[in-house]
Amino acid sequence: MGQASSGVESQIQSMDTKISQLDKELKSYRDKLKTTKNAAAKKNIQKRAMEVLKRKRMYENQRDQLAGQQFNIDQAAFGIESAKASVSTVAAMKAANTELKKTIQQDLKIDDVDELADDMAELMDEFQEINEALAQNFRKVCVCVLFYP
Repeated sequence: MGQASSGVESQIQSMDTKISQLDKELKSYRDKLKTTKNAAAKKNIQKRAMEVLKRKRMYENQRDQLAGQQFNIDQAAFGIESAKASVSTVAAMKAANTELKKTIQQDLKIDDVDELADDMAELMDEFQEINEALAQNFRKVCVCVLFYP
């Protein structure tokens, strides 16, 4: 695709060069028309200028067609690159999915997680009871100190 795009680009540049040369030729004919007084000579210059203008338009049309072709080639190349990126992304997602399943099956068993959660809940309940017991004893000690001098 890159070679095709480069080839078309070089053809476009070639057409641009030809168009530029014809523009210079047309300018010289315009200058000659301004200075020529003879009607027959003016008519001859106009005829040659019209031929040059027709060639210029032909090259411009060809250049425009080539530009359209290059655009299509570039679009196709972009589509191919996008498809390759999508394939890579899907492959990475599949690999991650497989690895995640493997890790969960080997290292994370739902029963172990449930048991751990139950143990943590029991520990938190025991901790809460300990805190409540400490708070009650502390209040009793404080009350005793306040009322018994």
